[in-house]
Amino acid sequence: MTSKPAYPGRDQLDTANQRFRRAVARLFREAVRHDDKLLPEVERIVREAAEVLGRLAVEAENAEDLSQRHQAALKREEDKMRAALKKLSRNGENARAAALLEQVEERAARRRGLVAQVHGDDD
Repeated sequence: MTSKPAYPGRDQLDTANQRFRRAVARLFREAVRHDDKLLPEVERIVREAAEVLGRLAVEAENAEDLSQRHQAALKREEDKMRAALKKLSRNGENARAAALLEQVEERAARRRGLVAQVHGDDD
């Protein structure tokens, strides 16, 4: 069975995660068995770790959304939506479709600008 290559820093992240979880488990056991005054500290540490990891997960997800493959799929869907909205908004028949079309165009322009910044494109 072949394994996929690990991402850079995977070993360090796994080691830090394992060390953190063990330390929190030991601290919690100590608090429950011998010193319940430590429980608020356990809660604070775990809450802070969860917040930091949640924030980093959002950053990773946002970075993934900027990948060229994701952008190509998003552009295809935008093109489909744009075509449908243009068809609906012809001759001013559907004002809501025209407003939605304008929003799609604005969002696409912002996205293209952000992707260009990340990828260093001059488009």
